[in-house]
Amino acid sequence: MYNESGAIRRCLESLFLQDYPQDRLDIVVADGCSTDGSADVVKSFASGRTNLRLITNPKQRTPAGLNAGIRASKSEIVIILGAHTRVKEDFVRLNVEALERTGAKCAGGTQINVGDTYLQQAIGIAMASPFGLASAPYRFSRREQYVDTVVYAAYKRELFDEVGFFDEDLFISEDAEMNWRIRKAGHRIFFTPKIISYYYPRKTISSLFRQLFRYGILRVNVMKKHLDAVKWIHLVPVACMILAAALLLLGQWKALILLLGFYVLAVLYYSLRGALREGMRYLPVLPLLMAIIHLGWGAGFVVGLFKSQEPCPKPQKPSF
Repeated sequence: MYNESGAIRRCLESLFLQDYPQDRLDIVVADGCSTDGSADVVKSFASGRTNLRLITNPKQRTPAGLNAGIRASKSEIVIILGAHTRVKEDFVRLNVEALERTGAKCAGGTQINVGDTYLQQAIGIAMASPFGLASAPYRFSRREQYVDTVVYAAYKRELFDEVGFFDEDLFISEDAEMNWRIRKAGHRIFFTPKIISYYYPRKTISSLFRQLFRYGILRVNVMKKHLDAVKWIHLVPVACMILAAALLLLGQWKALILLLGFYVLAVLYYSLRGALREGMRYLPVLPLLMAIIHLGWGAGFVVGLFKSQEPCPKPQKPSF
């Protein structure tokens, strides 16, 4: 958690509504020195409850906060969450059942994007499209399967002794890198759409672009550590951008127009699919949002080839 005074309330409320026994839940909130009163919100929830604790994450990086929470927890199964999320009432129970049913040591479910405004809802639709972020099946798949990575995973605790904790040198994609190590250790990761979490995406076009730009940079950093983590789907937006730039420089206008024409048709097709599913009122903005996702990812990927890491925010004095 970092400066999520509104979102953390929604997240904690969903955890205290779980149909899993509350006396078997151990909730740890790792706060990255928030300055907006987020810690006070958690303290108010913790009053009178013994299964909620607040700890400090002075490094202000997500993997550092996850590791601090894991080390502070007491459970045999550890589920990671972000403060910007809420979960369905059977989220914990279904995670535990998935691990027991399959024998897997890592499991997770689907992420449903929701929003408070028209644009935030539309951004969620674009991100959930297989044409938007195609490398993340948990955003759109509707069948149980073994996958490369899942969102807000449940881990058997012994995994951390075997493969290590989250890589604190990363700023984003730390879960994908962790799940790569899990697969390399010979374990499988189970996905079921029955496990549902709700994610509130960015609210503006500029913040969406910045988010995908960072994703692109940090995905390259994961690939630099593990070359075999590269998927062809990661390279498609980058390849298209480089090809378009090359055609422009070479003056190959017909080929450039043909390439852009195919891209526009694909954007319109998947935008229409999303609008038919979620509401035609979103159609006017969906093509722009999908293009922003691809441009942000592609530009970040190119920058990441030459930039080793995104700067870490300067630690602030804890507010509690």
